[in-house]
Amino acid sequence: MKPVYKNFKLISTLILPLFFFSCNKQLTDTNISPNALNAEEVDPGFVMTDVLSNSAMQMVLAGFAGNTSQCIIDATMQYVQQDQGGGVNIKNTFGWKGRGWGYRNFYLPLANSNYLGKRAKDSKDSTFLRAVSLTMQGYWFGFNTSGWGDVPFSEAMRGEDDILKPVYDKQKDVFKGILGYLEEANDAFSNVQAVSDFTRSADIMFNGDINKWRAFANSLRLRFLMRLSEKTSEMMDIGVDVKAEFNRIVSDPGKYPVILNSADNAVVQLPGTSASDSYPLGAFNQKTEDPYRRQKPGAPFVDFLKETRDPRLTVWLQPVDVPTIIADKGGDKVIMKDSDGKVKKFLKTFREGTDTSLFVGLPIALANPDTYNGNNGNDLSTIRNLDPAIYNAGAANPFVSYFAPMFRENKSPYLPGIFLTATEVNFTLAEAAVRGWITGPAEEYFKKGILASLDQYDVKNGDMRVYDPETHQIEAYDQNAFLNNMVDRFNNATDKLLPVMEQKWVALFTTIEAWFDWRRTGYPDLGKNLVNGPMGDKIPIRFYFGDSEKNFNEENVNKAIQNLEPAVDDQWSKIWLLQGTGKPW
Repeated sequence: MKPVYKNFKLISTLILPLFFFSCNKQLTDTNISPNALNAEEVDPGFVMTDVLSNSAMQMVLAGFAGNTSQCIIDATMQYVQQDQGGGVNIKNTFGWKGRGWGYRNFYLPLANSNYLGKRAKDSKDSTFLRAVSLTMQGYWFGFNTSGWGDVPFSEAMRGEDDILKPVYDKQKDVFKGILGYLEEANDAFSNVQAVSDFTRSADIMFNGDINKWRAFANSLRLRFLMRLSEKTSEMMDIGVDVKAEFNRIVSDPGKYPVILNSADNAVVQLPGTSASDSYPLGAFNQKTEDPYRRQKPGAPFVDFLKETRDPRLTVWLQPVDVPTIIADKGGDKVIMKDSDGKVKKFLKTFREGTDTSLFVGLPIALANPDTYNGNNGNDLSTIRNLDPAIYNAGAANPFVSYFAPMFRENKSPYLPGIFLTATEVNFTLAEAAVRGWITGPAEEYFKKGILASLDQYDVKNGDMRVYDPETHQIEAYDQNAFLNNMVDRFNNATDKLLPVMEQKWVALFTTIEAWFDWRRTGYPDLGKNLVNGPMGDKIPIRFYFGDSEKNFNEENVNKAIQNLEPAVDDQWSKIWLLQGTGKPW
């Protein structure tokens, strides 16, 4: 069965102006249309809808499909590399720009989550809406402190108290506060018996299902507790026993349900009815295919999927448009059938570095990715008739794979806004078992994490999904054989955390979460793949503050910068989470 997600209706154009203006008494006292609603007259349920829809879109933009100033982690985690035109240096070689705490797209969902909590009292579903507010605030505070380090928390969003320059709380204190929010959210949800029909309809993620919301809140707690895995002693010093809290949640599923099945995933599907609610690479937002075709899969990602005979390879990627055939490679003949009548690139002699696979990714941080795998003007002139609309200029390399056509659609059931999924939770439990935090077989959680990811993309046993790199044929997916191979990798690993994090890296494709896990564990070893990295084999480990914070809250921002190692505001400095851990480098 294909995954089903609730659609959302965008109401930001109605609500967001009210949020902005309600913060300034002078503006609410003057120039108000008698026919307009003020903020207090908007039902809090609509605020929840906006929080969820806006948050979902920001996760889509941050994880894979955004423009170069928004979406950089997909290339950092080597899922993607870009060729042709502007943004190559930003994405491929980490020429990041400031994306500070006040960065509008990330700040508004948090601010509106906070506002939802303040307005919850105006609804008969006040306890439920307050719990949703706490959950989404926990989500966004966790995202922001994980990305930047010290951020405003205790004085955040308190303009009504005349706190216009909030302090930047130490990261460990922010995490303690987040864990408290999520515990309070679970307790509040447990006291709700039912919600009204209107609130259910406004809840575009879970349709008012209280147990699913509780599972989401508790799964977030597991995420953030595991994020503190290298800082357990320092958290203990401020009263947080990370391992004990993690174990307490897992040991009492009645009180602390978590997301274990794909049907309970915390996701919101994009409706795809207009540019504002559609997938960013779809036709509503991109009139030509150029932006979509600039995004090429990264070679380490492609090669790992090929090596493990992973059926998700053919779900996410297309085979090259033009196969490369080598007639003479010493005693090794590469033979590929041309059953579909496509033009073939034919090399009489072997050219060093030529990739003859049907699935080819771009190596990481190439100096000139446009010409990879022998792509040049002469080749283009011979294959232009394949599709003149595509192969007429830049952003076209028929010898490297493109992503699957679903990434060009306005909506897809497989590309929702993702907050947290069963696959992530199961891999987190597998890691906890490997670390000895919980009892239970790590191998079983490991297998369940893989199966949940396959279920998320509707991959079924027997589907023609598996690419054989030796015969270049697509074969039937054998679930038992695949799982047995994965279990063998797990059992044979010297450090069993490695196969867990490798598979979690694969499963979290299209999200930003793999970056947080890679920084914390150093797995998989992605630094070794950099061809032309600006810092050798180092990969960025934080966002850095934008000009708005430095211009308007300079003193507090500078204090936050002093807590970095080294005390420099860039993408290479270590936040508290990483200091003293030796991770990821």
